[in-house]
Amino acid sequence: MAVVSILLLLTAGCDNNSGGPGGAAGKTAVGGSSDASSVGQLLPSETAHAQAATVTALRQAGWRVETNGLEEAVIAILEDGEIGSKNGRRLSGLETLEQVRLWNCPDADDAFVERVAGLAKLRVLVIRGGRLTDACFETLLAAEALESLNLGNMSGLTGRGVAGLLARGRIKRLYLDHTGVSEEVIEAWPVENSLQMLNLNHTHLGTAAARTLQEFPTLKSVFVVQAGLATDAVAAWRRARPNCPVYDGRERP
Repeated sequence: MAVVSILLLLTAGCDNNSGGPGGAAGKTAVGGSSDASSVGQLLPSETAHAQAATVTALRQAGWRVETNGLEEAVIAILEDGEIGSKNGRRLSGLETLEQVRLWNCPDADDAFVERVAGLAKLRVLVIRGGRLTDACFETLLAAEALESLNLGNMSGLTGRGVAGLLARGRIKRLYLDHTGVSEEVIEAWPVENSLQMLNLNHTHLGTAAARTLQEFPTLKSVFVVQAGLATDAVAAWRRARPNCPVYDGRERP
């Protein structure tokens, strides 16, 4: 009987160890927790939680809103639709936005630009089609992170006011195709700027504009398809800046 009692006690002790905090079951629990933390999954930030209702409302209104790893809004896109004053206000409250892209939004105007110009992280602004005026360029001076500006397909723009933006030395890519940009306006642009790419397709340029633009030291590519430039003016530009491709839509001789 004594032997049997001893065996029972030993068996009970083994069972208690296996199920306790230091036993096999305990190690499995600890190991599982460690694996979960090692994945390093990013959880929604406090900012993302605060933005959630706004992002949902914009998406329901037809916007595409893309987020980063913290689920914070970084890109907002709308195509072929009305912005609406309410959605404009919503957008201006998303302080993490880095890009705003609009295509064919008829109510895109200077008031909308004023809203988004206050976004501290805005790097890229695309508004193609709308009713902007040259006043928007002065407004965009407030967008200190802006480096790519695409304001094509708007006859109300002449480019007056762009000089101030270029003088700040931040704009690297500028699209003003299908606008009223003229040779006179370009001649007033500062030569010392940070432009790397310039699109002036379907504008009204001339030889004097070509001479001005070829002096821009950082330009790496220029698009001047149907921009009123004579073939010899383009050829002279290419000779002066062989490392800056000039695309005019015509076959090179």
